[in-house]
Amino acid sequence: MIEKELKLTKRKLESQQEIIEAAAVCFMKYGLEKATIDHMARELGSTKGRVYHHFASKDEIFFAVYRQAMQFCFDAVLPIVSQPMPADQKLLAMAKAHGRVMMETLPFQRSIRQGVNSYLHGAQGADRDVLNALIARRNEYEDLYRAVLQQGIEDGTLSMPDVAIAGRAIMGALNSLVDWYRVRPEQNHADQLQIADTLAETAITGLLA
Repeated sequence: MIEKELKLTKRKLESQQEIIEAAAVCFMKYGLEKATIDHMARELGSTKGRVYHHFASKDEIFFAVYRQAMQFCFDAVLPIVSQPMPADQKLLAMAKAHGRVMMETLPFQRSIRQGVNSYLHGAQGADRDVLNALIARRNEYEDLYRAVLQQGIEDGTLSMPDVAIAGRAIMGALNSLVDWYRVRPEQNHADQLQIADTLAETAITGLLA
């Protein structure tokens, strides 16, 4: 009985993840406002009924995409944060990891990039509470960078007049990748990662002491 329940739970989670991935692609293709449940069902090769079985609305799906996008970032960067190394090396490694996440999970990152402002202006009630919690989660992620920036001032490997502004500048530069990058047929995966690494190096170089 327990084994059967575990299998059902696993399948449910897998189905939800497939819907989230399809939704991210649709948000990127059509934009947040124009993407529909019909688009998501077609992307899945399934029916709207399957989507609604797991999610009550498009808003709920967007929030799930947001959570997944942030989790990708945390998963990439947290292992670096815990490593003992000078702040300048740590910051560069974190920036490269973030840039690569932007590249490798582009549909997710572009979806939340274009969606947050829309929701901030229109969300009410429970949706507003969920969105505020997600924004708080994003702030927790950015705090990881601010902590390393402060460490860099203390160990003498980084130099900046204001940690908060430097942190925003780094995030702004790295996150801009989702605005201007377009997948090109002639580029392989290594080419894409090189773009992410070069952007990270460019963003961090000006902070070196």
